[in-house]
Amino acid sequence: MLDEHSYEGIARILNSHGFVSGYGKPFGGRMIARLTIEYGLKSRFHRLREKGMLTLEEMAERLGISSRHVKLWRAAGLLRAHLCNDKNEYLYEDPGPNPPRNARGVRLSKRRPHVENVSYRPMEVQCEA
Repeated sequence: MLDEHSYEGIARILNSHGFVSGYGKPFGGRMIARLTIEYGLKSRFHRLREKGMLTLEEMAERLGISSRHVKLWRAAGLLRAHLCNDKNEYLYEDPGPNPPRNARGVRLSKRRPHVENVSYRPMEVQCEA
């Protein structure tokens, strides 16, 4: 579950399926975080970083824009991002060789969404059978 969900998201899933802790209490995000540490599991943040995701600051530097603009571009759909924790922080997919560019005077809603800007994934395999 850590590959796809934050700690709080995992807790919600477990609780919705009727699971309880060893003490009979519902799960919480902190409890899941503690369990990952106790059992030596990699956090969602580390799992996404291993896949090549970039932090907010790294993405801002890569694109030559401010971190505020990175957040705006993510919200507008120009960048692909994955929630990495319960603090509403994201890690960003590398936009590849054709990243979105600053376009003064053009509304974000009028710019091309991330669907057209397919991220560069060097480890991806394509099978044509």
